[in-house]
Amino acid sequence: MSQGQSREWELTCPLVSDEIEKLAAGDLVYLSGPVYTARDGVYQHMLFDGNEPPIDLRGLTNVSLQSSPAGVEVSPGEFEVASLQATAGFRYAQYMPQLLEQFGVKAVVGKAGMSEQVYQEVFRKHGAVCLTTLGYGLGAIYGRAIKKVLGVYWVKELGISEALWTFEVDRLGPLLVEGDVHGNSFFTQVNDDINRQLSALYDGLKAPVYGRIGEEQKPETELF
Repeated sequence: MSQGQSREWELTCPLVSDEIEKLAAGDLVYLSGPVYTARDGVYQHMLFDGNEPPIDLRGLTNVSLQSSPAGVEVSPGEFEVASLQATAGFRYAQYMPQLLEQFGVKAVVGKAGMSEQVYQEVFRKHGAVCLTTLGYGLGAIYGRAIKKVLGVYWVKELGISEALWTFEVDRLGPLLVEGDVHGNSFFTQVNDDINRQLSALYDGLKAPVYGRIGEEQKPETELF
């Protein structure tokens, strides 16, 4: 771990409570070990429709990725993944209470996180964290962390992109701690600072060329 405001952590899945509690909003994390994917299809099929997963998810790991892997079946039962891109996390806030409670998930990996209210009311209650991937176009880099596809389930029911994938990963990251176990949101903490400085970026700019189709020059409409 490096010293400073933003720390880096190398963690092994399944995660243990002592390690999770040390993570603070703004830290960076690299994960190694077993993980599984779950997004719209899996959440609906498993949580709302009540279908039991075909494997023991609690026994496998407590880390879940909100991702649709770019994977293919290269031979019967053998899969390869070229890219691992996370999906916008706010879409899945409704599923978090049941996912964390029923399957003991302690870390959810998505894109851009959720609201601080969800962290305060759900993640803090279960001692869980929300991690986010960084930037766009990094799916191939995150995909390199996959050392083995352990299994792919519910392909017939959900399709290969929405299926339940299980991986063995090695240093999956960097992942930003967006929401920590205390309910703090990194983005909420920094957005006020960004917004205070945003108006200065407009100084000296000319009027938009295509203002007739809706472009405008008002910093208050771009507040984070």
